[in-house]
Amino acid sequence: MPTDLVMAARDNLHSRVVAWLKVILPLAALALLSTLFLVARSGPDAKLPFSQKDLEEMASEQRVEAPEFAGLTKEGRAMNISARTATPRDTAGHVVDAVGIRGQLETGDDSSIQLSADEGTVYSLKSLAHLQGNVRVNTSTGYTIDAEELNAALNRTDVETPGPVTAEGPLGRIDAGRMVVTQMGQERDDVTLVFKDGVKLIYLPQNQ
Repeated sequence: MPTDLVMAARDNLHSRVVAWLKVILPLAALALLSTLFLVARSGPDAKLPFSQKDLEEMASEQRVEAPEFAGLTKEGRAMNISARTATPRDTAGHVVDAVGIRGQLETGDDSSIQLSADEGTVYSLKSLAHLQGNVRVNTSTGYTIDAEELNAALNRTDVETPGPVTAEGPLGRIDAGRMVVTQMGQERDDVTLVFKDGVKLIYLPQNQ
């Protein structure tokens, strides 16, 4: 097999997976490229890790395994999102359903928030990710926030839960109707996390 064909296939697969929020590689092509790569690497007698049934299933479902996205918001903050699997709803990949989501948003020079959820949907034309199911937010300031849903902008610092949240942190336990993370000022560290709508705090003094 010509070397340039194998290298072209590998480059194409890599670029499309990294840009999975905008373009999802059709799984028929993914299966073909995986086969080309493995044969070139291991020889014609090597055993493929996918059965014919697996390849046919992936091709029919148009699913991408372990996609990753990394980018910058308009404020220059680094953001990355990954998932176990991603499946496009349309051929253009404008709407993508993902399972096992993990993400991180930089909120300052030495601070960030970590996001996780059972599943979610990415709307690339709206630059929006909707997470749902066991949503958890961990902040570098020591708060762990749980919710059922969360909306995160992909092009700016804007994270919000449309429903109730429960948080635990340095002050104790907080129950609120929703939570908002936004850029409030011009400085790099001017990112605030605000609890809103019927906020209840159970103060738990730190052990001295």
